[in-house]
Amino acid sequence: MQQVKFGIRFTVNDYAYGELANFVECADNLDDDVRERYTDFLNDLMGKRVKPSTLVDVDVLEVFGSDLDNRAHIDYLEGNYDGAPGALDDPDIVAGGKMFWGRYNKLKQVHPTLKFSNLSQYA
Repeated sequence: MQQVKFGIRFTVNDYAYGELANFVECADNLDDDVRERYTDFLNDLMGKRVKPSTLVDVDVLEVFGSDLDNRAHIDYLEGNYDGAPGALDDPDIVAGGKMFWGRYNKLKQVHPTLKFSNLSQYA
């Protein structure tokens, strides 16, 4: 299994912890092998045991990046929380989505050859 350094700093605040826990809950549709390694990675990330130098399986990092992208679209980019009719106005969610968008873009910058698109576990 090919591994790469995680390559970014990832702050686990309340928003991130809740969403990472949601990623774990929603990992059921991943193949067994990937799901186990992905949930182990997410648990390590929530436990603040992942550093930029931590080696991560490429396929796990691709799923993670795709999930960050998906969540950022929902909470930040698509305007679901920005005062649109029927939207919830929660600045913490918008800020969290913006943080995930930044981390996703940093992952793309650090790992330009990885395939993040269309891999979201929610797709």
